[in-house]
Amino acid sequence: MRASKQRFLKIVYPIALLIAFCSLASVQASTVLQMDFGEVVESAELVFEGRVTALQAQRISDGSIHTFVTFQISEIIKGEFAGDTIELRFLGGQVGTRGLQVSDMRMPEMGETGIYFVETLRDLQVNPLVGWAQGHFLIQDMGNGDSVVTTTNHVPVVAVKGADVASMTLSEAEFSKGVAKGVSVRRGYTSNALSGLSKDQFKASVREIMGLAQ
Repeated sequence: MRASKQRFLKIVYPIALLIAFCSLASVQASTVLQMDFGEVVESAELVFEGRVTALQAQRISDGSIHTFVTFQISEIIKGEFAGDTIELRFLGGQVGTRGLQVSDMRMPEMGETGIYFVETLRDLQVNPLVGWAQGHFLIQDMGNGDSVVTTTNHVPVVAVKGADVASMTLSEAEFSKGVAKGVSVRRGYTSNALSGLSKDQFKASVREIMGLAQ
């Protein structure tokens, strides 16, 4: 199942480059399949908690625009990485009067703190995070040492679990709406009364899923 998903996602990048060469402002071919959260955890080469400290958009040699995002790493949850900071590259951004935007892709923002599931540290991708928003969680500081983990749309996460979806075929798969299967979110909340998993609870759940997969 994972191989099918990867082939599907990698179709996006050549299309994006073609559009970049044509100087168009938006890439519309950004369909991503919904994943199971256990698969998000398993597929990630590196999972870390960190804070965005720098953003820099650049045109690279092929003419496309990429945004280089620098993170200050607070904790490594899965994988190995030597260093306190890491730089990840996302397709899209603004350089002078020329811009490139990938539809349905939410880049990390300056100053945000989150938990990031990085698919690979080697290959060039449209979005280096597993399943795009499915591997991108924010941490909201509630004060007094409390925190709440949310989706990229700032909806609190109340539970995460893995599931066996190895038998799912591509025809049975669903397109992502930004949240992996197995991630339960709180509906009907108000911004003044957020409640959900703390970052420590979320990380403990991720480690539990990692342990079950071994």
